[in-house]
Amino acid sequence: MAEENEEQQEAEVAAEEAESGGGGKVVLLIGLVNTLGLLGLAAYIMTGGGGGGPAQPMMSPEQMGEGSLVAGAPQGVPENHGAPGPKVEIGELVVNLKEPTGDRYLKTKVELELDSEETRAEVEGRLSAIRYQLNLLLSGQRVADVQGPEAIETLRKSMIRRANAVLAKGRIVNVWPAEWIVQ
Repeated sequence: MAEENEEQQEAEVAAEEAESGGGGKVVLLIGLVNTLGLLGLAAYIMTGGGGGGPAQPMMSPEQMGEGSLVAGAPQGVPENHGAPGPKVEIGELVVNLKEPTGDRYLKTKVELELDSEETRAEVEGRLSAIRYQLNLLLSGQRVADVQGPEAIETLRKSMIRRANAVLAKGRIVNVWPAEWIVQ
């Protein structure tokens, strides 16, 4: 008798599953349509709303404040909006990265952009100290800290601060890595 009850219950469960067989597919289809719709909406918003004109910035440079290299200047643009300042190439820096295996390194060629020609003599006189500070900064990084545009930009800003800390009078406006190889 118990065996007949079990067989009957199994048959009922099988019948219920057969009746609702397409329900899972419908839910999956609705989820897929919703995902595609959200991706389309995100693309529409990111491209400026399809108005034909350029996308408007979400924040003005004044609102960005501390995030820019110079307060009030757009990200990555030096204070002097005219011609670039004089440059001093400090050469190639090769540092071991801070990794457990110890076999990863960064190789970069760096150029310093100065605020004025008068700063050149001071930078050239303190070039060893500037190279030392940049080597210290870069050798303390992990592979994840030196890969990708955001990471490189963050490091570039840190390099500017470190190099300026060595100077007494002049100022380094930008640090331009000409080569950036992570192995």
